[in-house]
Amino acid sequence: MRLKRLSIIALGIYALGLTVAYAQWPDRSLKIIVPFVAGGSSDTLARIFAEALRERLGQTVVVENRPGGNSSIGMSAVAQAPADGYTLIQGHMGTHAVTPAITPPSGYDPAKAFVTVTLPATSASILLVRANFDVKSLSDLVALAKSKPGTLNYGSPGIGSPSHMAVVQLASLTGIKVTHVAYRGNAAAITDMLNGTLDFMFASPAESLQFVKEGKFKALATTGATRSAATPEVPTVGEVINGYDFRMWHVLSVRADTPPEVVTKLQQAANDIVASAPFKKRLDDLGLDASPEKPSEADAFVKAEFAKWSKIVKDTGIKAE
Repeated sequence: MRLKRLSIIALGIYALGLTVAYAQWPDRSLKIIVPFVAGGSSDTLARIFAEALRERLGQTVVVENRPGGNSSIGMSAVAQAPADGYTLIQGHMGTHAVTPAITPPSGYDPAKAFVTVTLPATSASILLVRANFDVKSLSDLVALAKSKPGTLNYGSPGIGSPSHMAVVQLASLTGIKVTHVAYRGNAAAITDMLNGTLDFMFASPAESLQFVKEGKFKALATTGATRSAATPEVPTVGEVINGYDFRMWHVLSVRADTPPEVVTKLQQAANDIVASAPFKKRLDDLGLDASPEKPSEADAFVKAEFAKWSKIVKDTGIKAE
């Protein structure tokens, strides 16, 4: 009986120690891993968050780019990092829903490995063509693609990426046949668009809007149900192609088995950032939109998206190259 009481006391002391430790969290720098090369929308959001989290948590927040493996390298690094809240992942619908449905990762269950800290933004991608490309509208592009099956090419960061899936949906609704060219990131694809190697692509406003303003690209359409506030003069794909609606969401996550007290601290800090006027101004400048999901429903939303895209991938038979 005495041994049992001592065990209970020891457990109580241990739990008290953990509570004190969590109360002092964080006591060192944090890291946000971006599973892509620098320059894309995920990278940009991560750097905005790193700066804002530093101010709220009082610790340095480092952004580390780990591209490769169609985002699997960066995702695996966070899934296998210590579950202490010091390593986060900044991704989007591709990293957290589509890609793992196409190529299930080894070493962790993508449906259970992460818990959502926040859904900071959504974005309507822009359908781009070169400035000197002889098309003036989405209808022109579709007509040209139909007249030359398999001739036109487009770029994306890989099978299952939002840029790829946006074209997959377009092709399924129009019957066009186009050639996919995979890159390590959209930044490299944009470079090839600029030098004339690619014919068209979908890209986020953060990556491409400046080139449109400079006259280097033509914006033919945007994804999403309504026109983007960043490009109100550009029609949506859905205005031309019935049934098309594709909007990318961005997500900041941490390991699911991170102590709840730490997750709560991260979520509270992130929600304060998302609700702040400076952050909303940064979103406007980048052509991104505030997420419509309530913070309390963010994790359920991501899990539902994983289930949805798993079914779509299975139904369409998309395979990794």
